[in-house]
Amino acid sequence: MTSGKATLPDTIAALRTYIAAHEPGTALPSETTLATEIGSTRTLVNSAISQLMSEGQLIRQGKKAIVQPIRTILRQVPTRYTAAYREAQGARGAFDAEIREHGMQPRWNTEPGQEEATEKVAQLLGIQPGTEVTVRAREMFANDVPVQIAITYIPADVATSAGVTGVESGTGGIISRMGETETQQSKVTETIQVRVPDDQEQQQLKLPGDARVYELTHIGTTANGRVVEATVHVMPVHLWDLSYTWDLS
Repeated sequence: MTSGKATLPDTIAALRTYIAAHEPGTALPSETTLATEIGSTRTLVNSAISQLMSEGQLIRQGKKAIVQPIRTILRQVPTRYTAAYREAQGARGAFDAEIREHGMQPRWNTEPGQEEATEKVAQLLGIQPGTEVTVRAREMFANDVPVQIAITYIPADVATSAGVTGVESGTGGIISRMGETETQQSKVTETIQVRVPDDQEQQQLKLPGDARVYELTHIGTTANGRVVEATVHVMPVHLWDLSYTWDLS
């Protein structure tokens, strides 16, 4: 591509190629230098950078444009829910395992508590509104980049029986703890929507103004049909790929 024939789509494509060839966290050179390197113009490079920032492929750090510090995370179902995966090398659950599998350092903040189920939560858990539930609210990071927020709702008696009312849930996380009791999960249902984040989510996840998120609602059910977990995950679309596999045999 030469600057005389450069177009915005060409420049965006060239910038994508440039990003793919550089390590996460790499600072882009000046717009003038970058325009020369990819055969475009400074004006088009400026517009292309704005476009890729809106997609989350670039972030702003001071006056510099930076290649997104982390690569896209692959969330694989049902693999992530197997005990072997969730507990590998002492992992504290599926998120811990999948972030380490991607070569990054996981971290999370957990705020446990108790509250009365709202109508929405009651519907998810199949209980009466106002019933007491255990809540686990988490902010989740990969290499200190916020990549997910999640709120888990568990019937209070289930949480007490499984020992997951506090901050720590041990190796394998809450699914493993439930697996040690009569509330073992035998079926998982996930429903996914793409939406605009609210102001709090945008702030927590440090999202650009026109970003989108997955709202992934996870329901865990026992063999006798009792819902023992409902978790609402909010995940930036540009940071996650969702993969689902079924055995049709």
